[in-house]
Amino acid sequence: MADVTVDPARLVETDRRWSPTELAVAASAFGLAVAAIVTRTSRPPSTLALLAAGVFFTLVPGGYIALAVAGVRRSLQSAVSGLEPIARLLAGPAVLLVATVGYAWASGLPPGPRIGMYALYLVVPPLLLALPHPTGDAESRVPVREIAAVLALWLPIEFRVLPNLPLPAPNGVDMRKLVALLEGMYLFLIARPLPRIGYTYRLSARDVATAVVVFLVYAVVALPIGFATGFIGWRPELNATRLVGGPFIIYLVTGVPEEFLFRGLLQNLLSGWLGPRAGLVIASIVFGLAHLPDPRYVLLAAIAGVAYGWVYQRTERITASAITHALVDATWGALLGG
Repeated sequence: MADVTVDPARLVETDRRWSPTELAVAASAFGLAVAAIVTRTSRPPSTLALLAAGVFFTLVPGGYIALAVAGVRRSLQSAVSGLEPIARLLAGPAVLLVATVGYAWASGLPPGPRIGMYALYLVVPPLLLALPHPTGDAESRVPVREIAAVLALWLPIEFRVLPNLPLPAPNGVDMRKLVALLEGMYLFLIARPLPRIGYTYRLSARDVATAVVVFLVYAVVALPIGFATGFIGWRPELNATRLVGGPFIIYLVTGVPEEFLFRGLLQNLLSGWLGPRAGLVIASIVFGLAHLPDPRYVLLAAIAGVAYGWVYQRTERITASAITHALVDATWGALLGG
């Protein structure tokens, strides 16, 4: 059973401090998020709602960015290392649940459905990870529990089962996906770390070049298919937002979260079980099917999944494959009527 060759030196980061790149990413991400939230505020929030929103905002988008730093992850791993395994798995989701429910209550959102639905959503994945291995062999390479936990994180978001969670209330930016992302990051980066996820913004010039070249190759393959099937058309909408801010926003809001799920978790788990080629193919097919019901979209997304997955295998960085992902989505939005 072949494995992707991994350079151990690329997976070890000893510096606990933020690098200039990470600081720039964090500052930009927070600036964009604050701007989006402020522009969607329809009424002055109460002091309590403002406090709850601040806690929630710091924990969710803040945790998303901070967990890219190896030192932050090690510090959190050390903080929960003395807990029993089930308590370690549930500690992060419990904090996230309190922050989520507290924000919903303080902001005047109906708390009833949110308490029950978010409690169930946040508790099920860690409980699945805590189950005994179905084969009875702790060293088995069949990642049943892990894949079940990934599906429990993804499917309720995919099918919009959870009540919306706007920040600010009542009609702000929906934070459901970021809640799911932070839950997944806690489980697979802190409580039960999964090797080779590659969540770091320490990218080499070669990583970036690989991501860009693969984007160009994908364009050569996908554009004729898209035009021939009528799924895309030449409908440029060029403005400063799409050309400057668009790719970066897509990278942080769509690219990195989806790459964490489909490449860092799903493809990673399948590759360890079935080998890198099978893992790449199956994860790409699942990624394509996530874009139903239009079969043209499924086909183009599956091909894109192969491109993103190859970048991930080559660079060992989901943040590199997210560059390819963001370039594809940004090009579609700016030039092809997406």
